[in-house]
Amino acid sequence: MLIFKKCPFYRDSEGIGRGRGLGHCDLGGEAICEGDIQFCDRPDELRKQLSEKKKKEDNKREGDQNERPFNYKVLVVDDEEAMRKLIVTLLSQLGHQCVTAGNGVEALNKMIQNRCDAVITDIVMPEKDGITLTKELLSMYPKLPILVMTAHSKEYSTESALMAGARDFIGKPFSIDEFILRFNKMMRDHTIFSQIEAKENEMLLHLEKKS
Repeated sequence: MLIFKKCPFYRDSEGIGRGRGLGHCDLGGEAICEGDIQFCDRPDELRKQLSEKKKKEDNKREGDQNERPFNYKVLVVDDEEAMRKLIVTLLSQLGHQCVTAGNGVEALNKMIQNRCDAVITDIVMPEKDGITLTKELLSMYPKLPILVMTAHSKEYSTESALMAGARDFIGKPFSIDEFILRFNKMMRDHTIFSQIEAKENEMLLHLEKKS
């Protein structure tokens, strides 16, 4: 038994692809197929247009996926419990998972145990400050995105945090909007850099195979 396969380029008096009466083909003029692609008199053009249509749909789907936010596991480091809870609340509302630590030493252990995607750390903390923590984390995970924050912005400048390898710096107190903006930008930039690096590595691998 033949199965009716509706053509997206066929139009008749009843609508699109109904297979009733005289019709019009968007690929060029009158249609005798009655909307069934099995009886198309322009098969080559039909295949071409269907292929292009599928590519556009795939590109749109890929674009939608790229715009969809990622869910990250974030290590939050601060010796003040209230600040840790605030940041965890903000990130959880964005769909992220959080691991917390009260100082730099604890943070290193938590990072090894959990392998987080990003770190948000205070600078002034007992046992190990945030600048030292940043340097040690990056020696272990060179591409790890780290956001440094502190209320002592005069003692610890933005430059000192960035020179240690942090991706960004935010001074306390900060607004919720500013925090979310800086975190999202840091992770978006990290994702873009990772995608570019992956494509470059793929191209190099392809060139090596050809040589």
